Amino acid sequence: MSSITEVTRTSNQVHVTYDVAKVALGDNEFIEGTFTAASSTTLAEGTVFGRISATGLFKICDKDSTDGSQYPVGIFYNGIGGGKTIVSGTTYDITLIAKGKVNEDLLVFASGETIASVVSDRQFRDHLGNLGIILENPVELSAVDNS
Repeated sequence: MSSITEVTRTSNQVHVTYDVAKVALGDNEFIEGTFTAASSTTLAEGTVFGRISATGLFKICDKDSTDGSQYPVGIFYNGIGGGKTIVSGTTYDITLIAKGKVNEDLLVFASGETIASVVSDRQFRDHLGNLGIILENPVELSAVDNS
């Protein structure tokens, strides 16, 4: 759902500009669910979420959890970029990217974790890949100086 602008089309080429400031880069599928905030904070777009097995509620993915939420199920998508302010103890309906191309540089993990953090002998990168999430590192080319 990121912004894609067709710049030039010829019989052999299409030049496309992607908005790399967004988490979702294209071909995305989404899931919706419920999240109960444990503390007041701003939930950043790109936050990796897991799901509590017993309740089905979404929870910020944490490799040290033992309730099922240690395994990623999607990436928080606000649709307008930025974050969403949440209040402690409040339940929210949220949208997660469940499949498609995602800007790896904009992923947000629990404190101290990275895309290379390991859960059950596999990196978060591998768990996300199994969901059908394709991690990309888009490069902004508009500022390239060719002089």
